[in-house]
Amino acid sequence: MTTYDTAYVDVNGIRTHYLEAGRDHDETVLLVHSGEFGAAAEFSWSAIIDGLAEQYHVLAPDMIGYGHTEKLFSFEDQFDLRVSHVGAFLETLCVDQAHVVGNSLGGGDVLSVASEPAPCEWPIEKAVSISGGGGPPDQFQDILTEFDGSRDAMADILDVLFAEEWWDESYLDRRVEMSRVPGQWQATAAIRFEPPFEQDRTFRRSNRYDRIDVPTLVVAGADDVLKSVDKMRSVHDEISDDADTRFEVIEDCGHCAQIEQPDRCLEVLLDFLEE
Repeated sequence: MTTYDTAYVDVNGIRTHYLEAGRDHDETVLLVHSGEFGAAAEFSWSAIIDGLAEQYHVLAPDMIGYGHTEKLFSFEDQFDLRVSHVGAFLETLCVDQAHVVGNSLGGGDVLSVASEPAPCEWPIEKAVSISGGGGPPDQFQDILTEFDGSRDAMADILDVLFAEEWWDESYLDRRVEMSRVPGQWQATAAIRFEPPFEQDRTFRRSNRYDRIDVPTLVVAGADDVLKSVDKMRSVHDEISDDADTRFEVIEDCGHCAQIEQPDRCLEVLLDFLEE
């Protein structure tokens, strides 16, 4: 059984924290985490990294503004900043091809990058979105405005993310601690700021899923209250007919199938990646 390592790398002057396992394998899987308060690669992916690393080289960075990576925010286009940072991260580590798996915000980012005109900034061989895509959920704005860094507020977030209250006090404390890392609250909360006047702005993000032309797997949690099965099915149905697409529903879980049902999620991922 493998155990992932943690490391830091300088990515264009940005100190970037990441998890890594399975270095001896030729094919790379990039894992892109979610975007709630206190989000980080370790919380999104620690339950399945070892399973993936038995067959793949696995990289899971903390995206810019999250985890232990530097806390920066672009009020012009945060999506572009995130995507460019991850692309530079892969280039710095000399990764020129990867299967890319994202959850929630990360899943939406994967689909948006895959839908951009060639050449794609992330060298995506296969794309996977777990409960991500189709725009932010209706409840997201409430989470952004109401989180105050308390244990009760973090418990409220976990109640929305997961179908069952499986976590213990230690896990809750770790999530609260991560949400209080200097700069993380500010970087996450800044998403909510919009000027009280019109601006002529152009954002990089594309939700033209019909332009995706790589094999793509869309995963839904059967009990997800943020991104319902119907919502995720509609995301899948938008993807181009030219792409080899699959849609999977994982039972007994909410927004983070890889956390609540890691064995079943890993089975689905490996089956898709090995096709």
